[in-house]
Amino acid sequence: MREEELIKKFKKMPWRPWLKRYFPVLVAYSMVKGGLEKSFAKQGIKGEMPFVLFEKNMWYGTPEMFKQGGLEAEKYIKKLGMRFLVMICLNAYKKALREVDKMVKDKKSDPLKQYKKIIELLEPINVSIWTAHAGEVYFDNELEKKLKSFVPKNKLDEYIGDIGFPKRKNAHSLMVADILKGMKTRDLFIKYSWLKSRIEAGFGIGYTYSEIVDLRKSIINNPPVKHQYPKIPKEIKKLVAGLQDIVFLRTFRTDSLFEIYFKARSIFARLEKELGIDSVKYYLPEDIISGRLKRYEKFAVLKYYDDIVVTEQKIVEEEKVNNQEIKGAIAWKGIARGKVKIIFNPSQINKVEVGDILVTNMTIPAYLPAMKKAAAFVTDEGGITCHAAIIAREMRKPCITGTKFATKVLQDGDLVEVDADKGIIKKL
Repeated sequence: MREEELIKKFKKMPWRPWLKRYFPVLVAYSMVKGGLEKSFAKQGIKGEMPFVLFEKNMWYGTPEMFKQGGLEAEKYIKKLGMRFLVMICLNAYKKALREVDKMVKDKKSDPLKQYKKIIELLEPINVSIWTAHAGEVYFDNELEKKLKSFVPKNKLDEYIGDIGFPKRKNAHSLMVADILKGMKTRDLFIKYSWLKSRIEAGFGIGYTYSEIVDLRKSIINNPPVKHQYPKIPKEIKKLVAGLQDIVFLRTFRTDSLFEIYFKARSIFARLEKELGIDSVKYYLPEDIISGRLKRYEKFAVLKYYDDIVVTEQKIVEEEKVNNQEIKGAIAWKGIARGKVKIIFNPSQINKVEVGDILVTNMTIPAYLPAMKKAAAFVTDEGGITCHAAIIAREMRKPCITGTKFATKVLQDGDLVEVDADKGIIKKL
């Protein structure tokens, strides 16, 4: 399909905001390429993410997009299993980490060749971006069908959240475990400082040494509560194991990408100096490799089956949000009242004081100091197995996720009641 035709087609599609992410063009475009049929095929998967749109730091979706993605996932998950899909990402991450560590020490090699190698190493992880998203649709459908016989409807969300708690540890869980085992601050800093850069896809600043000191003290003084799994009927144990794998993969795939981008900073810096550009994050990989240096800051990436277009044209008209009642998924029950504090990046966490209601598009490990102070959490995105929900269960704090527009309706200082028994947030 020609570029003009694809842009015209996308402008007519019923796009709705899905996930807000502060991704530069390098990250967004590489992720979209990971959804191609040929990218899936390289990893031994017959499938693809049929179509998707990223524009102005927002991923957009349509009902048809999720339906088709879920149907694709059903085929390859039934054939290959979730463990196979997790191992693709896990093995790619380990290989990329080894290779990037070597390249960082090798300051004599051509940085352009090293950059090209990094892009190749990250391709399997970018495939995992879509196997996790599409797989979620499949598991949501399966759980809804299979759990009807075992769990009352009003307890379903809570039950899925509890059984879906992953047994594999992601980076934040590993950091907490290392802290509780007594790992020294210096070693924690070397191993986990990149976690703070996650909100900017690995291109932001990492934790400072003093922040790691504070984080270590905070976790030692308030260790997480060990998760208690409810009874799982034997008829659904295999399905639950797959659910736990996909919950793990959803966090692990982006952790992997962003850690590699963060650790490759010195390679990128050498290449940027050689090319005379400010940052590789503003350029498409093909353009960097071919020498056609077109810089993108405001852009859209469109994928429709085999066609991908990067354009500076506006695709989606901004949706107006009225001051309406805010509802979402109950991640942990309880009722809390307090002042709203909206945060979108780690530099804003000091706004949150004891007893405030933390409102954000999504939570990340760098928000933990603020989450410990907050009386409750409210997020635009996610569901009962997202990061905010998992931390809410550990901290036993009311949490409502997936509200879609809480950050647009609420403002700093609003006095609200978070009724996580009913999944409703009300202004007082």
